[in-house]
Amino acid sequence: MNLKCVLLLFVLTAIPMFYGSSQAAGSSTFPVIVPDDVQSEPLEDEEILRTQKNTYPYVEMHGDYRWLWGKGRFSAHTAQSGKESRRHDETIYMATRRLRIFPFIHLNEHTTIRTQLEDNRNDKDHDADHHLYLGRLYIQHETEQTKVEAGRFNYYLLDGNVIDKKVDGLRFRLGQKGISPGSITLFAGRTTGPDDEHRKIGWSLLHSRLNGRFQSDTAFLDFRNASSLPPTFPSLAAYGIYPGQAGTRYDRQRIFLWRGSYQIRPDLSARLEWLHAWGRHEADHYSQSETGFVASLIYGELDERKQGSYEAWIRYYDQPASTILYHTMDADATFFRRMGFRGWGLRLDYVLQPGLVWAVEGFSLKNRHDTTYMASFHEYVIGTSLTAYF
Repeated sequence: MNLKCVLLLFVLTAIPMFYGSSQAAGSSTFPVIVPDDVQSEPLEDEEILRTQKNTYPYVEMHGDYRWLWGKGRFSAHTAQSGKESRRHDETIYMATRRLRIFPFIHLNEHTTIRTQLEDNRNDKDHDADHHLYLGRLYIQHETEQTKVEAGRFNYYLLDGNVIDKKVDGLRFRLGQKGISPGSITLFAGRTTGPDDEHRKIGWSLLHSRLNGRFQSDTAFLDFRNASSLPPTFPSLAAYGIYPGQAGTRYDRQRIFLWRGSYQIRPDLSARLEWLHAWGRHEADHYSQSETGFVASLIYGELDERKQGSYEAWIRYYDQPASTILYHTMDADATFFRRMGFRGWGLRLDYVLQPGLVWAVEGFSLKNRHDTTYMASFHEYVIGTSLTAYF
């Protein structure tokens, strides 16, 4: 299928869609689980530009304000013993506003205390208690060959197809990816969540090497839940029935990935991410060992300081559920439960004027596998956002 056909298919299917990861107020057979970091800005993982000064310490402050709107459609077929398959459809929309402020305290040329204050508001939830809260607090020490971060920060691995999550822990990098033998980054800690059932403890190792236009990244992650998880479907487990892929979570996940990136020309690059993972959930005696991939094509180069600059990408996902800890994709990977998903994603970011970025994004996804109880899951997502940086 060529790119024009893909774009046409997307336009035809994406009009009645959803953006984000949220569950409607009404009941749903398959609830949507909302991750903490639903949206990742194009600059989310980049360091905020610092102002060099000759005197230390000094305080620097940056921030952004984002408005986001989206709509989408979810559908699924489920089977019941002795009955015909039933179809479930749900259309949802969301509108959110987010303020983030980044106060940085530069202690010296290499060491900074970094914080983030954040206020998230869902326009559909008028009863929520809105206030600024401390989202990140960590110390960073960086030299030419090393980088150390300790505290609460955001862990965004490569394109975020495996993990994009606030974590408490330590991250240490040695070397530079452009100088042989490359850079090695070690992380150890836990993800954030309301309780131990929603937190994962683990470690990861990443090696990156840049050789001309080609960059190679290899990583291994080993994460387990901070406490044991209950059966996915307690009512069925009580009768000794374990629906397997119908579940959602894993007690432990080990993930290996390799990503190759090639810069075809200064404004065009291609990426291929190969993933293999093993996951298990003792409560319903389920384990999975599968392989998948994500292929990307990126055009343009976004610089929020330059009016008219832009970046567009198209991705094809073929991901088993066990390869995902916390996906950065602005759709709902958890909707497909343990079946995994495959399909297309598109995004465009455009700088309307310095410091003001408009984005539009959409996805057309379906389940990777059918199960005895579930089949033909589809998710169509579209949304737009406007972000002001200051």
